[in-house]
Amino acid sequence: MTIGTAWEQFHAGEEPCDVRGEVLTSWRRSKFSGVDPEYVDVPYVDTDLDTHLTRVAVPIMTKMVELLVGDKSCLALSDARGSVVWRWVSEPMLRGTLDKLSVAQGFCFDEEFVGTNGLGTALETGSIAVVRGSEHFVHRFHDVTCVAAPVRHPITRRTVGAVNVTCRAEHTNPLLSVVVLKLVDEVQAALLHTASVRERRLLQAFLAAQRGTPGPVLTVGDDVIIANRAAADLGLDHREIWDEVRSLRDLADGTLVELPSNLSARLQLVRDGTTTTGAVLTVAGPVAEAAPRRRAVAPPDEPERWERLVADTRVLVAEGPVAVRGEAGTGKATLLATVLEGAVVIDAATCAVEGLEGWTSRFAAQLDRPDRPLVLQHAELLSTEAVRAAVALFAARAVHPPLGITITVSDARAADGPELILDQLGIGTVTLPPLRRRVDDIVGLAQRELHRYGERLTFALDAQTALRRYDWPGNVRELARVVRDAARQARGGVVGLSTLPAEVRAAAGRRVLTPLERAESSVIAAVLQECGGNKSAAAKELGISRTALYAKLRSYRL
Repeated sequence: MTIGTAWEQFHAGEEPCDVRGEVLTSWRRSKFSGVDPEYVDVPYVDTDLDTHLTRVAVPIMTKMVELLVGDKSCLALSDARGSVVWRWVSEPMLRGTLDKLSVAQGFCFDEEFVGTNGLGTALETGSIAVVRGSEHFVHRFHDVTCVAAPVRHPITRRTVGAVNVTCRAEHTNPLLSVVVLKLVDEVQAALLHTASVRERRLLQAFLAAQRGTPGPVLTVGDDVIIANRAAADLGLDHREIWDEVRSLRDLADGTLVELPSNLSARLQLVRDGTTTTGAVLTVAGPVAEAAPRRRAVAPPDEPERWERLVADTRVLVAEGPVAVRGEAGTGKATLLATVLEGAVVIDAATCAVEGLEGWTSRFAAQLDRPDRPLVLQHAELLSTEAVRAAVALFAARAVHPPLGITITVSDARAADGPELILDQLGIGTVTLPPLRRRVDDIVGLAQRELHRYGERLTFALDAQTALRRYDWPGNVRELARVVRDAARQARGGVVGLSTLPAEVRAAAGRRVLTPLERAESSVIAAVLQECGGNKSAAAKELGISRTALYAKLRSYRL
């Protein structure tokens, strides 16, 4: 079956089996957004073409142009909304084609308006998107291939734009992904190098405040938002908070300001001379009472299991360092916060910003405080050099604080760095299973989370079906976010299917797999990924025929 046939099947109301999972998911989102597959007018928006991103990225991308001359391709940069802010095309005929498709400055390729496409899908998913020919949702784009990846600001971690390469479908080349990812890396490195003094001051103020408390801390400013996990889980509107702070008069450091959801925060202003450029807020006051109601990562299913998990982790901590492994959003930080009360949290993600020397100095300083527990978050982000430095610092001390480490893994696999920590420190490990392996618990967890917003709220049967059948790549954290947003749209105390996001609604038509089928599905998906999507190679690796593999892909909707 060709992709073109799959596209026709999908728009005829059938579910194609021979199409990549990420493309099919994007098609479903596009359909729910009401995009017309036969034709769409790409919207033109008033776009600022002279921004910090363009000033940094365009010179870098222009250098790449020399390598692409004669390659019959287009290089483009978009802003965070998917609007093209810069474009270069290698030859006139392709330029004419792209002009007709509106791949030009000012036109917005948000997936909500244009359907599956490189720029829009990359920004929607937060990862590289390769959309080949008729994998585009809209028919008029079937003659081109787009490869795009988002650009994140290295300090705020916010998506500020995307890099895109477009060529004719028949000229699709696997090296396009390499080009795009290399450009993204260079642009992000340049953004870090050119980060303004204001941004660096805001980051330094945030890190200083975070070192002094294990609770929620966030920094806000003009177009700058920095928050630790605890603050992000509160679901606050950071821009609204910054507007509120700027509107207050006679502000001083230490002022207690009110926040939404019955919260308050202690304020610390960040100034450039006499100008206030930002504010650091350490959430305090009623947050202790509100946290159980607002916590985004709920404990796993029934309390008995959670208590057993806590008890087992306490035993391991008493014997030495403990690592909690699991996919993003499974509750690793929540578990360690429960076991290691009042722990100082050091985030490995800041090592790249602070530099190895500064980060290891801060880590060493906390190791010299054996009276206070220590949590190292996101250890998988540490370079091998940073891991070895951390291990050496720990091993050099006869007495050190109780240490917990979180390692975010994909499909129970970890990078070499975290494995080095586990091997050299003899760390005990606790693994939290992803939500997709706990199908029977999903509705109960969702209902418990829903009760935080109203004791009488409940899910309709069709909504419960969708919740059970969705894969939950973001795990419990994603579930909490979906429930929170759905609760705002409840009618008559009932949360219906229509209140759920498009990707969750699309899961309602799937059947629930048995535990054995889920295990087999996970193995097939992992092998397919390792084989680069090559089904013949995957079938050989799995020891089954290609026909049998196709049947399983169809059955499991992979």
